[in-house]
Amino acid sequence: GPVPQGEQEEARGMRSRQLWALATICLGIFSALSIWFSASAVLAPMTEKWGITDAQGSFLTSMVNVGFCVGCLASAILSLPDFIPSPVLILIGSEGAAAANACMCLVEGFGGALACRFLVGVCLSLVYPPGVKLLSTWFDAQERGRAMGVMFGAFCLGSASPQLLSGALMSSSALDWRVIVLSTSGVAAVSGVLIYLFVEVGPFPFPSSTGRFSMSHCTLALKDSRVRLAVVAYCGHMWELFCVWAWIAKFLQSSWHLRPATAPLVAFAVISMGWPGSWCGGVLGDRFGRIRVAAASLATSGLCIATLGLLSHEGPLFIRMLLFVVWGLTGLSDSPQYSAIVTLYADQRYVGTAVTLQMMCGYLVTVLALWVVPRIATEISWRWSFFSLSAGSVVSLIALSCMRRPAESDADKQEELQMEDLTDFTHSEPCANILVTGTGDSTDGTSRGWGDVATAVGSVTPQLTATTLGLPRSR
Repeated sequence: GPVPQGEQEEARGMRSRQLWALATICLGIFSALSIWFSASAVLAPMTEKWGITDAQGSFLTSMVNVGFCVGCLASAILSLPDFIPSPVLILIGSEGAAAANACMCLVEGFGGALACRFLVGVCLSLVYPPGVKLLSTWFDAQERGRAMGVMFGAFCLGSASPQLLSGALMSSSALDWRVIVLSTSGVAAVSGVLIYLFVEVGPFPFPSSTGRFSMSHCTLALKDSRVRLAVVAYCGHMWELFCVWAWIAKFLQSSWHLRPATAPLVAFAVISMGWPGSWCGGVLGDRFGRIRVAAASLATSGLCIATLGLLSHEGPLFIRMLLFVVWGLTGLSDSPQYSAIVTLYADQRYVGTAVTLQMMCGYLVTVLALWVVPRIATEISWRWSFFSLSAGSVVSLIALSCMRRPAESDADKQEELQMEDLTDFTHSEPCANILVTGTGDSTDGTSRGWGDVATAVGSVTPQLTATTLGLPRSR
């Protein structure tokens, strides 16, 4: 029969509150992440003013990641995301990050800037992971992937915005680099207040943590093997994604010989393609299975970045730009899958701790990657430094294939996946396996050709992808 008028109005009201929470949290993530890459955007004028070397510039870029990892480690040990309300943590982190970033305009020299960037990273560890947990409380298992996709799209635009400002800075000698630093700080401070005042824990809250702070909470958060494998896959994803975002403008200048004012604008266009890619990835992951979508995204982005590295400045410009656009679409489309898996299958009392540990591991990898990539570029060339990033996709594909291998494949569990209401089955082991792995049949073993990973990324990727997607493997 027809749905009662009262229930329709209640459903519309619920949807409005969900969209408001999503929009406000995304604004906060966008603002906070614009601070993250603001140093990369103003590195050129800072180098001219303070005489920063290439090695020091690399440290300045990666110091935020170091601070983020230290902050995540402390937060996870104390289980702060599971004992303190997420809006409170986001407010503290946003205001702290904004203040530390603004202090860049007051310090003199490389040492002071390095300390400021470290503090920015520490404070952002109280924004990003709690933001993921807060958003998860507003959407059930059926819609969480697409909500994560929208949020990571905001993450992408926030990361890309300093590149746009950098292009404007290079084009106008009248625009001071401090304007970029102060503007990003101001927006981040305002967004933290908005989230604190107008977003509360949603209608799907996680169980409250009980007891005192304990290191055992970290162990409990990672107890499920699917969570641990998702963390490994996330690390491989971050090796590729973060380095491209950080060094794409430098790659375009060095390899494509683009002008300093043009390269940041092209970089902004490529990075911002992650917005629609992330949203599509979240929608497709909810519909077709998170591992399938993540594997397809990883295979595509890995092949694109490997090809771009090999081509360098050779080949038609149209082909190279097309490859970068495809990479921009697929480089972030697997990211919503990892966070959705972690929030679904971690011990529900310690979801905040699990997400924090996931991000700590991922960004710890980026600290090494941000040092290795320019090092390879200096010793060899940017061509091979970009090609090396495709190794991250291979590692992630291996982790996803291991996650898929124990999946159940009998007909009864296939039918469970097609049911409209999956929420009640989230903690059921059979349904959990199916929800993560999609609807394909499980494979009978690992693919051949893994011994060639170190020397031929292209040859192993299709077989790993086929194994993960449940397709017949080539012989």
